[in-house]
Amino acid sequence: MECTCGGMLTEGRSSYSMSGEYYYIVIEDIPAYKCSRCGKILFQDDVVDKIKALLKRVDRDTKEIITGTPSVHTYDY
Repeated sequence: MECTCGGMLTEGRSSYSMSGEYYYIVIEDIPAYKCSRCGKILFQDDVVDKIKALLKRVDRDTKEIITGTPSVHTYDY
């Protein structure tokens, strides 16, 4: 893993925040790398995949709660 500016990466922890239409989420204490030259925070690919999966689930669940869309089809009963 390399930064686009060519700086050295130091291993550490970071946080990630995102706001959606009906929510604001903060994920703390995530393994990350920080560039010593530009200060950019980089995450490994597996961490990015886990964050995306979590955000997708939160986005889906909040839409069901807010809009009143049933999470189960009524024809299943």
